[in-house]
Amino acid sequence: MGAPRLTRRVLVQNLALLAGVAAAPLLAGCGGATAPASPTAASQTAGAAPAPTEAPKSTAATPTPASAAQASSGTGAAGGKLNVWFSANWNTVTDQTIGQIFVDWGKQNGVQVEWQSIPGTPQILQKESAAVAAGAPPEIDNNNNIYWYSQGERADLTDLMGKFKDQGGGMPDVAIASVMTRDKKIFAAPYAIDPWPAHWRKDVIEPVTGGGFFKTWEDLLSLGPKIQNPPRTYAFAMATGHEGDHVNNLVTLLWSYGGRLATEEGVPDIKNPANKAGIDMAVKLWKAGLIPPDSKSATTTSWNNETYQKGRGMIAVNPATIYGWLVVNDKDLAEKTGLSVPPKGSQGGFAEAGTAAFGVFKKAKLADKAFPALEYFLQPDNLKKVSSSVEGRYVPVYRDHLKTEFWQKSAFADLKSIAEVGRIREWPAPPQPWLADVTDAKYVLSDMFHIKILGENMSIEQALDWAQQQMMDSYNKFAKK
Repeated sequence: MGAPRLTRRVLVQNLALLAGVAAAPLLAGCGGATAPASPTAASQTAGAAPAPTEAPKSTAATPTPASAAQASSGTGAAGGKLNVWFSANWNTVTDQTIGQIFVDWGKQNGVQVEWQSIPGTPQILQKESAAVAAGAPPEIDNNNNIYWYSQGERADLTDLMGKFKDQGGGMPDVAIASVMTRDKKIFAAPYAIDPWPAHWRKDVIEPVTGGGFFKTWEDLLSLGPKIQNPPRTYAFAMATGHEGDHVNNLVTLLWSYGGRLATEEGVPDIKNPANKAGIDMAVKLWKAGLIPPDSKSATTTSWNNETYQKGRGMIAVNPATIYGWLVVNDKDLAEKTGLSVPPKGSQGGFAEAGTAAFGVFKKAKLADKAFPALEYFLQPDNLKKVSSSVEGRYVPVYRDHLKTEFWQKSAFADLKSIAEVGRIREWPAPPQPWLADVTDAKYVLSDMFHIKILGENMSIEQALDWAQQQMMDSYNKFAKK
């Protein structure tokens, strides 16, 4: 049985309640958020049969065989079991590979392990909140890491990561930046990198550009009308609604023109004058009719995936979950799809790179067992099983695992570059606990764009000031008193 649907009001109440229970120390950040990747991922392991693709149904968790009552209760460890929760990978092969590694550790150490793959962003926070309130969180969890660490619920993993960050050829800088606080404490253990490339239709765009992807956003604005036929097709499946991907899609534009979400100290900085140019380009793309109008009302992160996969969008900025799904389910469209860094603005072209990372709930019943279990999981040979289970779902976190023909010569090869130079969402700050409230409860950037600017004809400067106030409200819930 899945977790109940979480409304915006309930999530805001959850965040406010938890912020009141324990004042959060201010943690600045320097990289992207560890948000779950967008739905529908599956790729094909080189030389193997296509991997099964199965997006979780509704919000149902996918537990290992265990007590159905416990799995549906929303609580964590019970009866001496070590519980592992993680965001759905949107293919059963990767889910099972991750879960099985922990199960194998349990068998070797006489510990029963139960794992759950859980789809949906706000639903996960609600499930975690219920478990924490009941005094029974899971031992190991990869969701909302900085949020729970800021509440004092997650363990410091700095010493643990000291054993692994230089193994396997070392980890890209973004892997550590995505899980490190301003005072250099590591709150989660990264095990995979999740870049956000632009997926684009080579067969449609190259005849217009003369070869290659659009170099700049201005090129997309001027040439976009030539690659679409509304309402059947649109140039850019840009996420702008009340769903998780809208933040990346808007922030990617902000970065292109020198903007940012936060200061180096981790204070909201949407009012920064440099953000005006990026928002102005988003407005121009919308008013030019290059974005499907139903983007405004989208409420699930699968919207841009499906819009591209159905051939309705010619471009989508998203983790490689889109391409991985195509490799298995629509090889013809996969052949026509390129993967590139998004177009450039006046300050260059940039892409987000998040990480999948596990943290440890300190108050879980078997928390002492979580550390050796996680240490076993992070062994290079085990993480190679994860990244090779469905190649392309993630970029391997250990550089040595990229020394394969797949990562050097396949269509996924360019993702290596994003993994090395990608930014975390809060750049130039470290991960921030207030971001979940802004992005998944209040949808500040979406409302700024659609309601304030497009709906109420508010000037961009006024809309940025409005958004700054909204974001500061979230920031103040977590700021150290």
